[in-house]
Amino acid sequence: MQVPGRVTINMATLLTFGAFAALVLNAMLGSLAALAFMGCGALLIVSNPAQSLESLRRWWPVLLLPAYCMLTSLWSLYPSNSLRYGLQLAFTVAVAVVITGRVSTSTLMRLMFIVYGIGVVASLAFGKTGLGGAWVGAFGSKNAVAAHIAVFALVSVAVAADRNSPVMLRLLAVGGAVLSGPLLALAQSAGAILMLAPCMAIIVLTLLISRLSGMQKLFVVVMLVIVGAALALLIMVAGDTLLAEVLEGSGKDATLTGRTDLWATGLSFIAERPLQGLGYRSFWVIGFAPAEELWAMFDVPSGAGFNFHNTYISNAVEIGLVGLILQIAIIYGGAFLMGAYTFARPNAANALLLALQALMILRSFIEVEVFFEFSIRSIMGIATLIYAAQGLSALRAQSAAPARRRPGGLFSHVRVPARPRPLPHADL
Repeated sequence: MQVPGRVTINMATLLTFGAFAALVLNAMLGSLAALAFMGCGALLIVSNPAQSLESLRRWWPVLLLPAYCMLTSLWSLYPSNSLRYGLQLAFTVAVAVVITGRVSTSTLMRLMFIVYGIGVVASLAFGKTGLGGAWVGAFGSKNAVAAHIAVFALVSVAVAADRNSPVMLRLLAVGGAVLSGPLLALAQSAGAILMLAPCMAIIVLTLLISRLSGMQKLFVVVMLVIVGAALALLIMVAGDTLLAEVLEGSGKDATLTGRTDLWATGLSFIAERPLQGLGYRSFWVIGFAPAEELWAMFDVPSGAGFNFHNTYISNAVEIGLVGLILQIAIIYGGAFLMGAYTFARPNAANALLLALQALMILRSFIEVEVFFEFSIRSIMGIATLIYAAQGLSALRAQSAAPARRRPGGLFSHVRVPARPRPLPHADL
């Protein structure tokens, strides 16, 4: 158990830090990032093989996604790509599963603050300004640095609000939260700022809920559901008009810098092979004519890692609707379960995971962050689902324990010692 105000360091924590640092600083480390991640991830798995195997056995359903991605090599346009990248995705998912069995959410939150903070410091020290005057930091593009700063802002607020974190770390987190605003403005990313606001509200509301009684919590949740339903209805009825006004007011291209054209192209490929797709990681391949045309159209170097800028369209093109359903189950299932768990156990770490999952969902309509190999966002999406499921399972076990001890029946005089399942270390 962790002692409030102190940070417990162990092998799992150090290896997780190394793995996360490699992925977050990928733009600066290049190919060494993948090597460092694989090294730290492999050591994390073998450092406690019994626990690793138990975690993988218990949470095997999340491995269905990489298994299906590898299966697409049977009909893929580029089967070697699908198999190779599918294996790498399987390793990434395995590392995510093992992390949830070895590292608590509070420790993970602090690790993320340090790792993302390193990225911010590196951007301030070595960053530069790109075309159009937007700050690209050390990440090479304004979208990449804006996404990094958005996550850093959420982590900073969560750490600052966490009473169990060391005082010095909380003070640094306050500074990080204050610094995030001007840095996002420098990146000139209106989308990141708009998406950050509701995610920040999730953390603030969670901290407020933790101070309310049961009925007050229920009232707040009902009101949030009503407001959410009203916003959803407004978006469905006047979403296009609102988006056009926001883009015009922020000086952005009405086609989202050509993304609507990309989406139309992607939808045409989905219509051709809706169920199975073209094969995992088999569209953006050098030499594939449709990909070469899009690279040329958007003035992007061939093989530069372009995408359809929409998670659902991009992934459906490659793994079809079958694979997309598996991904949606992880993304939205994680958000739903973590929402329920955060309501039951409102704390800074749970609030952060819920906010990050919400940010992933919001960004999924204009970016592609999941699911692919060596991706910290993919790891966090899977980890959020498992952490929430672990927590809810432990809560159910705790609530069932008193029922087993209630007197009644023929053997009511016999007192059987209860063995309630402890809450997972995520709550320590």
